[in-house]
Amino acid sequence: MRKVYLSFLGRGALDKEAKEYRYTPAVYELQGRKSKKTEFVQAAEIEILGAANFDLFVVAATEVSRDSHFASLESQLKDLGAKKISLITIGEDMSAEGQWNWFEQILSRIEFRDELTVDMTHGFRLTPVIFSAAINFLQKARNITIGAVYYGAFEKRDEFGCAPIVDMKDFYIVNEWAEAVSRLVEDADARKMAAVASNAPGFQTGGLNDKKIVEALEDLTNAIRNVEVNRVAEKAKTALDLITKQRASASFTGKTLLDLVIDKFSLLVMDHPPSGKYDRNYFIIQREIIQLLLEHKLFMQAYTVMREFIGSIGLIEVDKAGYATKQGRDQRYRFSEVFIKMVELPEQEWNFPEKAINGVRRLEPYYQKLKALGVVDLLRGVVGELIRYRNGFDHAWTSKDRAPSDIEDAGSIMFERLRQILSLMEERGLLR
Repeated sequence: MRKVYLSFLGRGALDKEAKEYRYTPAVYELQGRKSKKTEFVQAAEIEILGAANFDLFVVAATEVSRDSHFASLESQLKDLGAKKISLITIGEDMSAEGQWNWFEQILSRIEFRDELTVDMTHGFRLTPVIFSAAINFLQKARNITIGAVYYGAFEKRDEFGCAPIVDMKDFYIVNEWAEAVSRLVEDADARKMAAVASNAPGFQTGGLNDKKIVEALEDLTNAIRNVEVNRVAEKAKTALDLITKQRASASFTGKTLLDLVIDKFSLLVMDHPPSGKYDRNYFIIQREIIQLLLEHKLFMQAYTVMREFIGSIGLIEVDKAGYATKQGRDQRYRFSEVFIKMVELPEQEWNFPEKAINGVRRLEPYYQKLKALGVVDLLRGVVGELIRYRNGFDHAWTSKDRAPSDIEDAGSIMFERLRQILSLMEERGLLR
C-alpha cells in the first residue's frame, strides 16, 4: 500500500504592483506543530508530517499555475526530502467533458489500496469540488483509504500571522454513510451502517457506534439473510430497543440514521412477547419477513420462508408443536413435510411411505377442517409451483439451462396468495 500526497496548485492572488500572481508567505500550524514561513501550504504540511511518510507527491495544476509556481513548490518539497514528485497539468475547460478529463488524469495516478492524503487549499476553480465528489469513486474503484483532507485556513491567521491547517477527513465519511444508507434501504442490510458507525466520530453516529447496537444490527442482518425465521423477531426487538433508547440523545443527523433503521425493521417486531407457538403473531412475522426479502430481491431466502410458512400451517393444531423448545421443534420434523405433501397432491394421489402414515392419520382431521374452509384449495394452488422454484434454488438451477425469468413476479403472486390464506385463517378463527 502506497501513501500518496495529492495537492492542487492555483494561481494565487494578483500582486497589482508586480502584475503577477503570488501566494503570501505564512506560518502554518498542524497537529500542534508550526512550520517555517512559506508561501506554499503544501511545503508547510510536508515539513510537519515528514516527507519520508509518503511514497509519491502528486501536484495538479493548470498551465498558468504550473508556469508561475510549480518550480518553486517542487524545489521546496525536494529540500524537505520528497523523492518522487508527479505533476498533472489540467486544462481550464469548464465543460462536463473537461471536468471528467481532470478527474481521469488524477485517477491514473492513484493505485489500488493507496492511502491518500489530500490538500484542497489552492485548488483551481471547481477542481476541489470535482475531486471531493470523486473521492467516493476512488474509495470503491481503487479501494483507497483517506489519511487526511487538509485545508490551510490562511484567512484565519492569528495575531502572530500563524494560520491553522484543518483536517476535513471526518466529513468525507459522509460517502460511507451514503453507501450504508443505500445498503439499508435497498438491501435491508444494516451491516455497513454498523461498520461505518464503529469507526465514525461520535458526533456523527447518533449512538450507532455503541458496541451493543453494532452487534445487534449485525446479528439482525445475519438472521434475515441466513433465514433464521424463528429468531428474526427477537433480534429485531433487541436492536430496536437499543436504538430507541439512544435516539433520545442523538443529534439531528443521528436521529435521521436511527429512524431509518427503525422504519426498516419495525414491522418485524411482535406486539407481544413470542409464545413459542404457531399462532397469529408467528405467521404475521413470517409474512413481514417474506415481504422484506422479496422487496430486496433476496428471492432464494424468500422462497425458503414461503415454503416453511406452509409447513408451519400444518403444525397449528399439533399438540406440543412449537419453535421455542427441542420437543416442539421435533414435532415439526415429524409433521411439517407430511403436511406439505398432503396439500401438494390431490388425495387420490397420496402414496405415503410407511414411516409417514402415522403423521397423515394425525393430521387428517385438521386437513379436513382446512379443506372445508377452502384453505386446502388455496394452498394447493401455490405449493406445487413454490416447491418447484425452491428446488431450483436448492440445486443452483443445474437441471435447467437457466433460471426462470419470472422469479420475481412468481414470488409476488405466491406471496399474495399466502396473504389471502393467512387472512382467511384469521377470519375463520384458526389463529389466535
